[in-house]
Order: sequence, then C-alpha cells, then structure tokens
Amino acid sequence: MNSILISGGWFIWPLLVCSILLISIVIERLWFLQRRLVAPKGLQRQVQNLINKNAFHVEHQEEIASTSQLGDLLAYCYQYKSESREFAETKAEEKASEINLILERNLSMLSTIASISPLLGLLGTVVGMITVFGNIDINGSANADLLAAGISEALITTAFGLIIAVPSIVFYRFFEQKTINLMSLLQANTSLFLDFLYKK
Repeated sequence: MNSILISGGWFIWPLLVCSILLISIVIERLWFLQRRLVAPKGLQRQVQNLINKNAFHVEHQEEIASTSQLGDLLAYCYQYKSESREFAETKAEEKASEINLILERNLSMLSTIASISPLLGLLGTVVGMITVFGNIDINGSANADLLAAGISEALITTAFGLIIAVPSIVFYRFFEQKTINLMSLLQANTSLFLDFLYKK
C-alpha cells in the first residue's frame, strides 16, 4: 500500500485529504440525519398533550426545542400562537429554512470532493505521463517494460481519484434525498401542529 502511495507522486496527498474528509463527512451525516434526532415519532403528540394540560411552560419549551429540529420548530411556532395563522406560517417557513441549512451542512463539501477528486487524479496521471516520456527522451531508449511500469504508476492517481469520487456522489445523493424526506416530515408535523393550535 505504501509503495502504491509513494509511486502515485505528490498528487496522491491531496487525494488522501479528500478521502479523509469524505469519511469524516459521511460518518457525521449518518449520525446527524437520523430521524430520531431530527423528527422523533410522537413528539408532536407529546407537545399537544402538554398544551391541552396547560403545562407547556417555558422550561418545557426550551427542553423540547433542544432535543431535535422538530422540537425547535414546534416550540418556535408556539411563541406566535396569539398572532394570525398566516403570520405563524410565515415564521414557521423562515425557521424551516434555517433548519434546512443545518440539515444540508457539509453536503456542498461532499459535492466538491466528488468533483475535484477525478480531476486531481487525472492531473496526477498527466504529470506522471509527461515524466515517463521525458525520461525516455533523456535516456534515448524506449524500453517497453520501463514504459509499461511508468504508465501504470502514472495511472494510480486516476484510479484513486475515481475510488474517492464514486462513493462521494453516491453519499451526496443519499444525504440529499434524506434531507428532503426529513424536511417533508418537519413540514407535515408543523402543519398538523398549526391546525391544532388554531382550532383551540
């Protein structure tokens, strides 16, 4: 493995950084985008029960808001219960936009890694090929074995770049769809909560 990395030249090092970033972002997003941490089941019902019992006090609001994005959104909407529904919906949309940015955190970095990894790999290969053919010109010989070995070494960075890019694209699409699904859940729960608030 070490010999492969060394033979890949210095272009292999930014690719290694990309691979470390990829792994870190994937682990962080897999943890953070769990439904139980974003939109726990039964939370809306729990809040409605507290409101029915006149027990949804400030300390309960702060506690629920700190548990998840849905809790934060419901507690935020509750603050505007004395305003018109249209105003409350507008504020809910503003809060949902903030939450959407939080859920999409690091996805742009993942997209960037997917874009630049194959380009870095290709650049490493091109530089490697230039070096290979440059050495042949200097030595004045075109030994087939040396040429094949040099080309195989030059292609290492392209292979490594593609190995990073493919899972980056897959995980980017996965997290993008996961975020859309979670936002749909948040919006559905908020709509039901506003229906509850303005029917009281």
